[in-house]
Amino acid sequence: MLLAKEQATMIRATNVLAAASVALLVLGLALSNFFAKTQGMSVRWPGSNMGYVIGYQVPCYGLAGLFAIFACFYALGFIQLSDAIVDWHLWLSLSGVAMFGFGFAMLARIGAENPAPQPGQGTLLVVAVGIIIGPVCFVAAQLLLMIALVFHFAAPRH
Repeated sequence: MLLAKEQATMIRATNVLAAASVALLVLGLALSNFFAKTQGMSVRWPGSNMGYVIGYQVPCYGLAGLFAIFACFYALGFIQLSDAIVDWHLWLSLSGVAMFGFGFAMLARIGAENPAPQPGQGTLLVVAVGIIIGPVCFVAAQLLLMIALVFHFAAPRH
C-alpha cells in the first residue's frame, strides 16, 4: 500500500509525463505540417553504406510514445518506487529531452542562416551542452530507473 505522499508523487509523475507526451505529439504534428516533406535528418549507421532520411517529427513521436508508456506504468501502479526515485526519473528525463531539443533547434537555426555568419561562442556552447548533456541526462534517468527497479524486485519480501 502506498503512502499518501508517494501516491501523490505517482499521480504528479503520471500527469507530467502524460502532458509531456501530448506536448511532444503536438510538436511532432506541427513539425510534420510546417516542414517540407523532403526535409529531414540524415541517419547513417557506422560501418554501413546505407543511409536513411527521417523527418523531424519522428523523434517527437517516439519520445511521446515513450513518455506515454511511462505515464501508463505509473498510473497503473506497475512502477512503485520511492518518491525521490520517481522525481529524479521524471525531471532528468524531461530536462534531457528539453536540452537536446533546444540544442538541436539552435543547430538547425545556425545551419539555415544564409549566408552563414560565424556563430557566437554562447550559441555554440548552448548547442554543445544541449546535444551532449541532454542525451546523457535522459540515459542517466533511464539507468537510474532500471537500477531502482532491479533493487526493488531483488529485495527480499516478508
